[in-house]
Amino acid sequence: MGLHPDHYTLPPVFKACAATGDFSLGLILHTWVVRLGLEGYVVLGSYSLDFYVKCGHLKDAKQVFDAMSWRDYIVWNSMISGFGRAGFYLEALNIFREMLEEGVEIDSMSIPSILNACGREGDVMKGKEIHGRVVKSALFDSDVAIGNSLIDMYSKCGCLCNSERVFWKMKEWNLVTWTTMISCYGVHGRGNESLSLFDEMRDCGFEPNSVTLTAVLASCSYSGLVNEGRQIFNSIGSVYAIEPSLEHYACAVDLLGRMGCLEEALGLIRDMKSVSTASVWGALLAGCMMHKNVEIGEIAARHLFELEPRNSSNYIALSSIYDSLGMWSGVSRTRSLMRKLGLVKTPGCSLITIRGEVHKFYQGDLKLHEISRILMKLIDDDY
Repeated sequence: MGLHPDHYTLPPVFKACAATGDFSLGLILHTWVVRLGLEGYVVLGSYSLDFYVKCGHLKDAKQVFDAMSWRDYIVWNSMISGFGRAGFYLEALNIFREMLEEGVEIDSMSIPSILNACGREGDVMKGKEIHGRVVKSALFDSDVAIGNSLIDMYSKCGCLCNSERVFWKMKEWNLVTWTTMISCYGVHGRGNESLSLFDEMRDCGFEPNSVTLTAVLASCSYSGLVNEGRQIFNSIGSVYAIEPSLEHYACAVDLLGRMGCLEEALGLIRDMKSVSTASVWGALLAGCMMHKNVEIGEIAARHLFELEPRNSSNYIALSSIYDSLGMWSGVSRTRSLMRKLGLVKTPGCSLITIRGEVHKFYQGDLKLHEISRILMKLIDDDY
């Protein structure tokens, strides 16, 4: 009709593009912002930034962010949460530090995203700093979402006792709080505490959802509680009237696989109503590698090769089974297939943060300039 959009028209359309993932139309909208000289409107800048972040185009989001003449806490929160969701946790923490340097006050919406980044990076000192800010503010101290994020952050940093303290000091709990704490006990190998907390949660009137049941099953798996895990899995449909999800099956298969019940685990997969995914077959292959079962291991590997043809870890796992049994022809055949596909093994590493700097350690890597000091310290401590 010949009418041009203005700074009232564009924000809701940006929001719609972000929700539907329509990147091409969002790009056209951003072009209109520039053509019409509307870049000075803070709201438009916020919506265009949010659009790029939610579509996963973080480089474009950073360009919009850097070009903005004025940035409020909503803009900063969008950048921090966007980089965190994409897995760029160190970058998210750097943006947070820049935010503090510019004098922008943190709010209850930004704290969970920052704590998530701290947990993923293992930066417990920065996490404790945020916790200190929470304690000083009565408003933040009563926020359930922040409390849940603190529990998760401390657990990921290996400080389970701190997670427990936060949990028991919280003034209010929701289902996410219980589920988070149950999961924390699980990943730290405290399966019995996880089950006890699950029972206490139900006694307090909270009914578990699918995520809670996944957390309980995973806890049983980590601690080898096979009978308790079977009972929980069987109760998903009969007691809680929930259709078992792929995550539930993956946890159950992982539990049975760890305990050597590989035939039972394979039967569980074959009885699934939905098509099994890589996570389910991967759990079975891991159990086969642990117990050196080549027959079922080859079945799991064949399915994984079809589902994830370029995932090198599946080939490495099958090769490890052959190697443990002295089946050198199988090792040679698997490695030859990897070479044909151009796959290489990604080395694992350990990380430690010292004075704000993250140090990476690779197995057999002697290039680190402080390696001699580290080795001498280990020898002196008879480690």
